[in-house]
Amino acid sequence: MKYRLNHFGLLCQDVGQSLVTYCGQLGNLMTSRWYNRGQFDLAFVGNGPDTTMELVGPPFQPYEEAHRSQHGYSINHVSFLVDDTEAAFDELRGQGVQVAWEPQDALLMRQCGFRDEDGLLFEVFSYRSPLQLAIPEGRELHGATDLRLHHVSILTPDLRRAQRFYTEKLGMRTILEYVQDDGGFLFLADLAFDPAEHHFMLEIIGPPHLEPREAKILEARGACYDHLCYVAGDVQAAWQAAVQRGARKMAGPAQEYGMWIAWLHDADGNDLEIMNPIPDAILETALKSEDPLDLTAL
Repeated sequence: MKYRLNHFGLLCQDVGQSLVTYCGQLGNLMTSRWYNRGQFDLAFVGNGPDTTMELVGPPFQPYEEAHRSQHGYSINHVSFLVDDTEAAFDELRGQGVQVAWEPQDALLMRQCGFRDEDGLLFEVFSYRSPLQLAIPEGRELHGATDLRLHHVSILTPDLRRAQRFYTEKLGMRTILEYVQDDGGFLFLADLAFDPAEHHFMLEIIGPPHLEPREAKILEARGACYDHLCYVAGDVQAAWQAAVQRGARKMAGPAQEYGMWIAWLHDADGNDLEIMNPIPDAILETALKSEDPLDLTAL
């Protein structure tokens, strides 16, 4: 079974306010909106060739409300696209993965839910008809200040355990890592990863050697989906342009790990990272290597 990272879900106090952040300030495109008063309020937005975020407003499903009660309005799941939901459900359940809910129909999808070994929720789905969730295809992102979705980050108390789960259960591949004493961060790609067509990643971060921000979040929340990240050719200019459009400042541009990184907050206070793209030469080397490329050696 091939599991392809497709989108991630973000619980919002107000979808309209979140659209101001992600579309008005960060330049994403809204690809669809699903609203039924008192039943659901969803919007899909994205910036890049194929991966989107799902903005989920109240009223929430019971599992979403449980997440909101524990973690507030924040990222609550990632979603993997498969050819056959029922087959994927049987495969993962057969491997002992914790079931969150069994296959059911939702909008255009047939989907089921699971939890990883940290208790973090992920969704597996296939399409029920030829209709599919729209993606922001065809948009050129060549400007230095254009922002492209790059990864969602998991913060875990056990980096290697989380890595094993996503590689062994979902077939992902570790392509880059910055790890010392089994702590640090690494990037995982699914089997469909392609630098030109499908380049969204999953980052996993774990102790020791956490940054102060990460250590504080892990102590307060435990394992969680920590932040989402965009890339831009000119981080300083992209960050400044977003701030001028009303985005909330978190930390201005600074050089870390050999690249520029800056931070913003969304309407609910979630952390949004902007960084330079991973250089093509490094990514090409990593994809050709059988083992993860060790960034500490560069």
